[in-house]
Amino acid sequence: MHILKIESFMEGPDFPFFAGPFRIEAGAPIRPHAHDFVELAYIAEGSGTHWYKGEMYSIGAGDVFVIEPGAEHSYETAADSSLLVYNVLFLHRLLQTELETLSEVTPFLDFFYVEPFLRSAVQFQSHLKLDVYEQMEIKALLDRIIAEFEGKPIGYRILTKTRLIELFVLLSRCFAQRRTASASFRTEANMLASVCAFIEQHYAQPLTLQQVSQLCGMSPSAFSAKFKQHTGKTFIEYRNSIRLQVAAERMRHTEEKLLSISQEVGFDDLSFFNKLFKQQFGLSPGQYRRLTT
Repeated sequence: MHILKIESFMEGPDFPFFAGPFRIEAGAPIRPHAHDFVELAYIAEGSGTHWYKGEMYSIGAGDVFVIEPGAEHSYETAADSSLLVYNVLFLHRLLQTELETLSEVTPFLDFFYVEPFLRSAVQFQSHLKLDVYEQMEIKALLDRIIAEFEGKPIGYRILTKTRLIELFVLLSRCFAQRRTASASFRTEANMLASVCAFIEQHYAQPLTLQQVSQLCGMSPSAFSAKFKQHTGKTFIEYRNSIRLQVAAERMRHTEEKLLSISQEVGFDDLSFFNKLFKQQFGLSPGQYRRLTT
C-alpha cells in the first residue's frame, strides 16, 4: 500500500499543513493509498465513488468527510463526470491544544473521530452531506483558508489555524443536525466491542467517560458498570492500559525520549506516567527500556 507523507505537501516541519483544490478527471482514478496525516475532503463538484477501508460509498457535491491517518482509500469518478475535491491536510500536533478543547464538544467528537471509525460498519452508512446554503458557507471558508496558505501574508499561520477551527465548528454543527453516530450501536455487545476498538484506535485523544457514555446513549454510571463487566476494567483503566502498551512498544523499537513518548500516548504528567507504567509492568520506564532493548 502506498503511503503519502505530509512532508510532500507541507511548507516545513513547524507548520504541517496543506490546503488546496484537486480535480480528478474521468478515467483517471486516484489509486488506493494511505497517509500519515489527517485529510478533510470536501466534494465541491461532480460525482463518483469513494473506497474507504474496503467499502464503497457514492459521493457527490456537498459531501464532506475525514480520512484518518493509516486508512486506505481511493477515488473514482462517474463515467461522465470529474470530481473537484478540496483537501485540507494536517498533523494532529498542528492543533493539539485546540483539538483537545474541541473534543469536549460531542458533535465534533462524532464528526471528527467517531464517524470515520464507524463508517465501514455495515449498519452505519451515514456521512455528512451539506445543503446548498451550507455548501456556499463552507466553500467560502475553504477558499479563504487556501488564499491565506498560498498567499502567506503577515500572520497567515495564525489566521489559517483560526479559520480551520471555525471550519471544524461549523461542520460539527451541521453534523449535529443529522443522524448521530450513537444510532449505529445496535446491541449492547456490539456497542461495548465498538467502544473498546474505538479506544484502542484513539487512545491518545482526551476522551472522557462523559463523552463516551453520551455516544452510547447511556448515563456515565450505567455505561461504567457495563463496560467493567465486559472488560474487567474501568474506562480510564482500559484507556491507560492501551496507552502504556503503546508506550512500551515505542520504548522497545525507537530511541525517543521518555517524555516525548509519554506525551504522544496521552500523558502530560511524566511522573504520573512513570507511576502507572511501573504498576502495569513492574518496572520503571527506564528499567524496562534497558532490559528490552
